[in-house]
Amino acid sequence: MTQPFRQAWDLVVSSRLTIAAFVVLGASYAIYRALLPKPFPGVPYDKAASKTVFGDLASFKKEGNGNFLDWVTRRAISHGTPLCQIFIPLHQPVLILSDYREAQDIFMRQTKIWDRSDWSIARLGAGLPRHHINMKTDDGWKSNRRLIQDLMSAPFLHNVAAPNLYESTQDLIQLWAAKARLAHGKPFSASKDIFHAALDAVLAFSFGDSFPHRALTPQVELVQAPGSGLFESSYVPQEPVVFEEAPLHETLMATLHVAVNIGQAINSMSPGLVSMWQKIEPLSTRMRGIRVRYIEQQITQAVERLEGRVLEEDLASTKGLKSAVDLMVSREKRFAIKEGRAPNYQSNEMNDEVAGFVVAGHDTTSTTLLWALKFLTDNSQAQTKLREALHKAHQAASQENRMPNVEEIVKTSIPYLDAFNEEVLRCSCTIPSTSRQCSQDTTVLGHVVPKGTTMLILNAGPCITHPGHSISESIRSESCQAAAKERGVREWDPRGIDQFDPERWLVSEGEHTSFDSTAGPTLAFGVGLRGCYGRKLAYLEMRIIMTLFVWNFEFMQCPEELSSYDPVEELTRKPKMCYIILKPLGHD
Repeated sequence: MTQPFRQAWDLVVSSRLTIAAFVVLGASYAIYRALLPKPFPGVPYDKAASKTVFGDLASFKKEGNGNFLDWVTRRAISHGTPLCQIFIPLHQPVLILSDYREAQDIFMRQTKIWDRSDWSIARLGAGLPRHHINMKTDDGWKSNRRLIQDLMSAPFLHNVAAPNLYESTQDLIQLWAAKARLAHGKPFSASKDIFHAALDAVLAFSFGDSFPHRALTPQVELVQAPGSGLFESSYVPQEPVVFEEAPLHETLMATLHVAVNIGQAINSMSPGLVSMWQKIEPLSTRMRGIRVRYIEQQITQAVERLEGRVLEEDLASTKGLKSAVDLMVSREKRFAIKEGRAPNYQSNEMNDEVAGFVVAGHDTTSTTLLWALKFLTDNSQAQTKLREALHKAHQAASQENRMPNVEEIVKTSIPYLDAFNEEVLRCSCTIPSTSRQCSQDTTVLGHVVPKGTTMLILNAGPCITHPGHSISESIRSESCQAAAKERGVREWDPRGIDQFDPERWLVSEGEHTSFDSTAGPTLAFGVGLRGCYGRKLAYLEMRIIMTLFVWNFEFMQCPEELSSYDPVEELTRKPKMCYIILKPLGHD
């Protein structure tokens, strides 16, 4: 090759490499630009987050303390507007709505536009994929809901749920009485005890006596055994006592593991990837297998118990049913006869509905009760008022120096008890947000929202636990404006809105005081078609449990270092610590 030709060839190669480098750099830059967040016009966001493909991830890692939804709430408050947006890597912007009226309108009157989000479904994907909460509002959702449609009926709640709740709470009272004697006025953690009691209650309601395992019973036996129970206790007066904990049966561990899996997905910006991993991760796979098998066994036993029910009137009645599974099996048999098909008792839908009932019923109730204990402990005046209201309402039990029985608790109206429980729900923020996804282009507070957008609707923060935003009526939806004209608008007084105050739910007319559940904004259970199905059961649980707690114990103030309100997010938003100092009140 001649020298001139070589030089020409080198020039061509060099030029091609240069061009290739520019093409690669240009393509890389184009890809980088394509991956950058694309903010919705006019909706506030963090400017720094819009300039990186990682969006708000860095901010969450720095400020979130591992609690994603708490971070979202703080971010919404910091913007000072009812609608803002956050950026999740490789995801369309997510809207954050913090206005009660607009949220209520979406939940109740825009259900055809806003449905369950893919975001939410991804978070529950590995845990309970065929549970109705994890479905769009379609025929599958309707089919699942009809299996459980009578579980919240008054007869079933009063005749089946209430006695089981009362019995499990008595077990907890017995355990705490023993621990109080051993603690000698020192604090101890109530977290595990509450979890165990709530789990036992929902297991008894779900399966009746046919399920042999309980979480609280071995703890009672352990703490009452001579020489057992107390693990650690120092001579420092306010140092917490640590009690030994009895191991749980593997079926209970498998049940609790569902909440662990869901919590991991909830606290991730990529819940779909987390759920995919959980489907193949060895421990989760083993726990899922144990859970599915024991629920299948309980369903089989329920089928055997109900073999004699063949007439329509028998299958339509709840009389004689002892558990939620009994009712669900009876309903499936009834629907199968009507539709001319064989019953499918062991479907994935049936199994996940049962599991979801146990897991959600246990976790949400136990978490709310933990917050309730903290509010009891730190609000002695409210605790005293509640105790006085209980004794005034249950005069026979008070005079006979006994606990109110389950029938008395269920049937007696006590406005201050209702107000106390409602205020716990408002302030505890057990479920910080609810997500929805729009099925068509729409508008929210005057902003254009494209089809497929995910929106997190806050269940706390502005309007509920913080002062609301000033919003022009003209930018609200037409249905929201119409509802305000028809029913009026109820808002909390911004002064003290962040304080625990049951009195805000009470209305006095002369000497008569009543409880007003619509006194102001709250979204503890959501509203509308997709609101929390177990709402009535949750209220019943709180009524029974809080009555027996306050009747049997005075909850004393704990040291400041044991009274933190810092949360930790799992399936629900729990307090990191819940310590109690008990003073038994001497009732039989």
